[in-house]
Amino acid sequence: MEESMTKEEMQRFLIKEAQRGTAELEAYRNLMEILGIEFPTEKEKSE
Repeated sequence: MEESMTKEEMQRFLIKEAQRGTAELEAYRNLMEILGIEFPTEKEKSE
């Protein structure tokens, strides 16, 4: 199931991640997972 988040909800999530000491890249990965999106892999790029 794909989640839907507003810009404000995404910002609050990233603020909470920062307060917990999560690295920026890890926080973005966590947000992407929640949103159900993935960074394309090399295989997907070449197709």
